[in-house]
Amino acid sequence: MMFKNKTGFNIHWEFIVKIVGLILIFESLFIFLSAAVSAYFHESVTGSIVLSAVITFASGLGISLSTGFKKRTKMIGKKESYLGVALSWILFALFGALPFYISGVIPSFSDAFFEAASGITTTGATVLVDIESVPKGLLFWRSITQWLGGMGIIVFSIALLPLLGGEAAQLFDAEASGLTHDKFRPRVTQMAKRLLGVYLLFSFLIIVLLWCGPMGLYDAVCHGFSTISTGGFSTKQSSIAYWNSIYTEIVIILFMTIGAINFPLLYFLLKGRFKKISKDEELRWFLSIILVVSCIVSAGLIYNSDYNVPNSFRSSLFQVVSVISTTGFSTDDFSVWGPFYLILFLFLMIVCGCAGSTSGGLKIVRAVVLAKNTIYEFERLLHPRAVISVRLNGRSLSFGIVQRLLAFAFLYISIIFVSWGVLSLIGIPFVESLGAVVTSIGNVGPGFETNGPCGSFAGIPSIAKWYLSFLMIIGRLEIFTILILFTPGFWKK
Repeated sequence: MMFKNKTGFNIHWEFIVKIVGLILIFESLFIFLSAAVSAYFHESVTGSIVLSAVITFASGLGISLSTGFKKRTKMIGKKESYLGVALSWILFALFGALPFYISGVIPSFSDAFFEAASGITTTGATVLVDIESVPKGLLFWRSITQWLGGMGIIVFSIALLPLLGGEAAQLFDAEASGLTHDKFRPRVTQMAKRLLGVYLLFSFLIIVLLWCGPMGLYDAVCHGFSTISTGGFSTKQSSIAYWNSIYTEIVIILFMTIGAINFPLLYFLLKGRFKKISKDEELRWFLSIILVVSCIVSAGLIYNSDYNVPNSFRSSLFQVVSVISTTGFSTDDFSVWGPFYLILFLFLMIVCGCAGSTSGGLKIVRAVVLAKNTIYEFERLLHPRAVISVRLNGRSLSFGIVQRLLAFAFLYISIIFVSWGVLSLIGIPFVESLGAVVTSIGNVGPGFETNGPCGSFAGIPSIAKWYLSFLMIIGRLEIFTILILFTPGFWKK
């Protein structure tokens, strides 16, 4: 099945339709799983969740069968990949909203879509104001969406659905469009399976460790999913502060950090290749920022409030790791600590974790490369004939990579300022709108003031929720994958 538009560009729609259909079928299986959890707890919403799963499965099956049984093409272009990925994430969020909406727990579809988009993009922003009153089956579905979104539904599909065959490489490249390094040598399907193996291993470990603490099995599973995916959805209104457990906080800090580290590095760590870990510049910067900012915040809390040394460092370390990893859990409300701390956390929300991880944001590696390039620019001015290249982990980066990073950073910051203006125009307060924009495009979770760690996004207008949902999706797919669809050149031959 081919479609030829007026520009003369041929689109292989059968590939796009097939991948979207498979993604919806894949999603329906986890909605059925959530229905089973709901049935176990004898909840009244079980039928609504089952209906949502049936609608999703039937839609996916119908879409897949619409392509017929023709032999698949092995040659697809990046344009088909970008379209496939973009549509998959958008439809995943649309159908993911059905359990919330059909059950009536979130009666507004705008709110339901916001919650689902926040889950699949691992943002963690919520419209719920009384989380403990929500049925356990739906809270489980919230956590599942984050767990799936953490590694990326496309990677899951490549690893579990070999039906994609030769198209896998292009699709993976479109979904994981950010700067990563130390890529695996095997073909992309093997790479995806190894990443998935690492992801499943750490998911299992954190669930077991949390269960060994004060959490029951249900809460341990939900928080395990939300932690390793750096998502941040909790089953409690007060988040991790509900348990007031040093053990639980240490476990979650450890796995929030793991979730924000480059996953290929984690694979090499499990293989015992420790030299790659110790020589990785991005990881060193990431851990250094956590330590330095935590000490600054801790010292400020001791000086300006009644925190003692152990409590101040405990609180500051948890909040810093939660924000820089874009998880969004909380044990304290940093938005009331004062404007200085808002500036520090705004910095963390923009820079965030490592490339190739489940975290969002600009990424540490981009910030490091751009900072080096800025410093080297002074040397280039003094020595115009010298060839001075930016080096990362001992290797020179091409001019093209640096240029792409500059373009990404410019676009990222520009979107923040434009969106800040859009939300302010809608009527959202100045500081609150800034926090909402940065936390959405960075997939962080908590914003500032009423949208802070102890608040929710329930009170903002519906149009703002749709706009922020769009920011979450473009932030999760690293901007280019979505915005390239709106460029005239994309549709030209």
